[in-house]
Amino acid sequence: MKRLTVGVLIGFHLYEGSRPAPFAFPLIRGMQAAAKEKNINLMVGCGVALRAGSNLFRPAWPEINPGMDFVPVGPWNTDGLLIIVPLLTQQKIHYTRQLVSEGFPMLFVGGDSGAPAIMVDNEGGVRKAMEHLVQHGHRSIAFIAGDDQDSGDSQARVTAYREGIREFGLNGDPQLLEYGYHWEIGGYQAMQRLMHSGVKFTAVMCSNDLSALGATRALQEAGLRIPWDVAVTGFDDVLEGLAQIPPLTTVHYPLFETGYRALLLLQKRIEQGPAALPDITHISTRLVPRQSCGCLPEMITKSAVSNGSAVRPTDRTLPEYKEELTRTMLDTLLVENPQLHEDDALLSCRLLADGFLHSLEDGNLVHFQSALTEVLQRAEMKSDDNANLWHSVVSVLRQAVYTALRYDGQPARIQRAEDLLHQARTMLSESVGRRYTRLQVNRINLDENMGLLNARLISSVDENQVYSALREDLPRVGVRTCNIVFFEPQGEDPVATSLLHPLEQDAPVHRFETRRFPPPGLYPEGEPFSLALLPLYFQEEKMGYVAFDGGNLDPLATVVRQVASSITNARLHAKVLELSLTDELTGVHNRRFFEIMLQKEAERTQRYKRDLAVIMIDIDLFKGYNDAFGHPAGDEALRKIAACITQGAQRGLDVVTRYGGEEFALILPETNADGAWIVAENVRKHVENDLKFLRPLTVSLGIASLREGLLRSQVLVGQADQALYQAKRQGRNRTVIFEDWMRESAHADGASPENASEPSPKN
Repeated sequence: MKRLTVGVLIGFHLYEGSRPAPFAFPLIRGMQAAAKEKNINLMVGCGVALRAGSNLFRPAWPEINPGMDFVPVGPWNTDGLLIIVPLLTQQKIHYTRQLVSEGFPMLFVGGDSGAPAIMVDNEGGVRKAMEHLVQHGHRSIAFIAGDDQDSGDSQARVTAYREGIREFGLNGDPQLLEYGYHWEIGGYQAMQRLMHSGVKFTAVMCSNDLSALGATRALQEAGLRIPWDVAVTGFDDVLEGLAQIPPLTTVHYPLFETGYRALLLLQKRIEQGPAALPDITHISTRLVPRQSCGCLPEMITKSAVSNGSAVRPTDRTLPEYKEELTRTMLDTLLVENPQLHEDDALLSCRLLADGFLHSLEDGNLVHFQSALTEVLQRAEMKSDDNANLWHSVVSVLRQAVYTALRYDGQPARIQRAEDLLHQARTMLSESVGRRYTRLQVNRINLDENMGLLNARLISSVDENQVYSALREDLPRVGVRTCNIVFFEPQGEDPVATSLLHPLEQDAPVHRFETRRFPPPGLYPEGEPFSLALLPLYFQEEKMGYVAFDGGNLDPLATVVRQVASSITNARLHAKVLELSLTDELTGVHNRRFFEIMLQKEAERTQRYKRDLAVIMIDIDLFKGYNDAFGHPAGDEALRKIAACITQGAQRGLDVVTRYGGEEFALILPETNADGAWIVAENVRKHVENDLKFLRPLTVSLGIASLREGLLRSQVLVGQADQALYQAKRQGRNRTVIFEDWMRESAHADGASPENASEPSPKN
């Protein structure tokens, strides 16, 4: 059965600076997890901003339009597309709606761009945040919205804000509404406008967390204290919000879960048809109170507090109570982090419940200590697991034990429970400390490896050095594979064909139709691929794209920007070098280039046991032609001779050079003496039959060849020159292959080839 291929398109650039956008990143992670589980190929188009802080939306898109960068992720090479909105421009909206109307399987993630779609409960999330601020006593609440041109999430949250103003009877001054475009710099500027407008407010709600981060910075720069002077809330619950001082109160948008479910829904749409999905699939939200709204730090999570009905052990058997406690802890973990593998989390919760109740029963703390140690070791070994989550589990245990022991009448057991909980908090703190240390060490190593990679890329003077640096150093920054692809235009299509340069040394270049990426055989067929496609451009020159392994999205924008710069510089260097290695009169390469290339080809011949041939070419009786018609005519004849030689040596590997004066030389890789004879005769006949000279001209040619690098390159040139001498002696206008006896007779009389007293060539 054919493996499905799903594409992901994002209506905005994924990378503004060096890191992926906090909103889209967990969505993509969820899609990747689902694709891996369901054995589906995944290709994600990842736009890269022209420069950090530009806020110019520059998506990677399957259309050729200004302000977009083309990547081959479209209906021609996928079975369905996931569209992460907002789309922001009419071109992108029209494109996606056209595909929907044609019946191509698609699913929109958020927004109001089309159906079917999976959408967060914007109205419910905004209302929860506003109600919470009202409970804190706020009556004048500002709102930093998203994009005023976005009719999806941005507009839905603005509408919910206005409805909340009416419902709670709050200050409805229209100056309290500003737009931050869901970017940090936009939130910063929106907050500055709010403060400069003179409108009074004691709290600000932001349409997403990035806007809230920018607003927080503007408030702090103005000397205002959060939450005492102004309370702040966000929407999305991205990691950066938790790291703020104070931590950001926000509406939790389960982004990973949304991405995961989006891919499963699209798979269902592909396999079962349009009727398989509803127009809208809703994702619920929950409020995450932290300190930016004025709440004090809480150890008890929402789910733990809501389980205040936990029963006493006397109401159930011990196994029943243990199972209920296990399930409560599991539910808490999955609410906090839907990415957790449920079976693994269940095993850990069961282990903790058993150890906790055992220690509580017999007074031996070792049972719980051993269980928690094992659980934390498992968590620490998983890079995507977070030991902080287990604080929530301890809160569940605390709530459950106080509910259970409230009627117990045994103070000793309550003290024992306190000892267990204190021990748990201590062990969790130590685990978090170890995790932080490992993150710091890993970050230092990653920064060092990125620095080494960038240093190699910056210092590369040719493209092969760029490819070598990527091949050797990319795995050290967590990127397994990388393919660099350049566009080749055909007619009016600037991206019709792709030229793929593998990173492997001496690997062949692949040419294929761009919209059929990836070409057959590029990736193993036994497992699904997960790719991130980033546009490759330098300034405004659109060069191609880079297909990375999608396992680590963090360093990709930095790498692709540096690769584009390094390849551009290497090509400029090659052009300068080519000018210095090109004969100005004839346009073919000069003697210096001949010597460099011959040395390289001789070494390659020796390394790979291949053939190599050299042809030395001299124009017959050229001095007389110069004397008869003058040097300008002689120069024109030299240009025509060079053109004839180039026509005669048509293989892409052949190297045509002007050796000096009226002498030319050919390097023929992968060619033996018999093959060189065919090329030489082809050249000779091209010159002999050319009627554009002021009088007929001919050339003499000498061939020398080597096999398996048995001769030095200088000796090879000498042998070809000796064969050329024999061609002159034998009557000119002919080709001679070097033989051993020529060593004795070459220039024996001291005469030059042109002065050899042999019959003139046929004209």
